[in-house]
Amino acid sequence: MKRAKHAALVLCLFVLYCVLLSQGLKASAASAFFGALAAVPLTVHLYHRIWPPTIAESGRTRIYQRGAAPEGDAADAEYASTSVSTRSSDGE
Repeated sequence: MKRAKHAALVLCLFVLYCVLLSQGLKASAASAFFGALAAVPLTVHLYHRIWPPTIAESGRTRIYQRGAAPEGDAADAEYASTSVSTRSSDGE
């Protein structure tokens, strides 16, 4: 069902681009067709870059793991113990 919904949305986007290119920009039928054919994958790609699907929707696993625990105390203690001073103790 979800796949059919996405296909219908892409088809509607293609028709919208054809109409906009042919009527709004006064392009020929062939130019509007190929323009819409090029614009639809670009639009879908940009949409997924701006609003990426959640892990549950995409059916994939995460490719990264959280490095530190979400608790603030443990992370602060770890960062405090590994702090590096940029000034030398010689007083230069």
